[in-house]
Amino acid sequence: MCSRKFPELCSGLFILIILVLSIVPVQAQTGSVSISYRGDGGYYVGDSVIFDGRNTVGNMTVITITGPDLPAAGVPPYNLTGAAGSGNTVVTDPSGTWSYIWDSSRAVGADNLNTGRYTFTVFDLSNPQINSSASISLKQPEFYVTITPNPAVLNDYVQLVGKVDTAVDTIEIDVLDASGNKVHTFTSPVSAGGYFQYGFHVDMPPGTYTVSISSPSLSNSLSQPLTIAASNANLTPVATATTVPVTLPVMTTGTTAMPQVTATLSPGPGTLVISSVPSGASVYLDSVNVGNSPVTLNGVAPGTHLVELKSPGYLTVSMDVVVSEDKPTEISPEMVKEPFGLSLSPLDAIGGCLGAAALVVAARKK
Repeated sequence: MCSRKFPELCSGLFILIILVLSIVPVQAQTGSVSISYRGDGGYYVGDSVIFDGRNTVGNMTVITITGPDLPAAGVPPYNLTGAAGSGNTVVTDPSGTWSYIWDSSRAVGADNLNTGRYTFTVFDLSNPQINSSASISLKQPEFYVTITPNPAVLNDYVQLVGKVDTAVDTIEIDVLDASGNKVHTFTSPVSAGGYFQYGFHVDMPPGTYTVSISSPSLSNSLSQPLTIAASNANLTPVATATTVPVTLPVMTTGTTAMPQVTATLSPGPGTLVISSVPSGASVYLDSVNVGNSPVTLNGVAPGTHLVELKSPGYLTVSMDVVVSEDKPTEISPEMVKEPFGLSLSPLDAIGGCLGAAALVVAARKK
């Protein structure tokens, strides 16, 4: 009846029915994804955190992290500089459980982790709408340190630069071999801002060592691996305080000009050549001031000596230097600026001058 009187209408209704049937949603995937962490939820940056949970949707779980200075969409926990919205995958076993160990010290971009709250989100790879999240608190450790060069070779000067949160004057640095025996023990001063810079001469045979830093005022110690290689043939060049051609200043008493000339030093016992970047730092040999860098010291007794370089606005450099008997020993450490130093802007300087002038005028009126 419909097809005879209204064939176009029937044809349209048929097409409409087909379209409606085609857009009827498929039954949603059932199941759930969960995440939990082991511990109290508070960790230091550099700790390992264990996450686990269940995924009853599929056999592949994705985990992401977000938090201070990280994209809101999340990034892979092991690549904090990765693309926003990406993550690391975790295999789900047949029972529906998964486990994931995050060693925060090994994550790419771990230096960007700060004290704060970080959120980890997991979801099924094929059904990202099924997800779950958990938050943990991260805190910068009481102190940290960077070691360069690492790996190092014999005769390199290894420098340690770091920061201590607790107010201490000195820290102890122990170098231990693979058996846990102490090879060296050093004491480094700590600046008022909590920063330290220390260097020592590599005289250990090739192998893997541990640099341990501690202080009675700190509740825990910090350990970092140090590798001593047999040669530098396969090492990637890194910035370090190594032997460089010596440029000696011609100094004139009463002037600040220091014309530079290249000097060739004749090999001789007990010659120590000290320069620095920047130059002009006060140089101390075994706690005795011996001038400003660059400086050449003759007649230094062969053996190990403590060399310190001090310059306003920079961390004090402390180095144990082994002076050779048969050739000049040269060092040229690069000094590190005191972080978070307060600098005076031009406007502040002008304001200070105007304020001082106003005080002078007021005093004269009286």
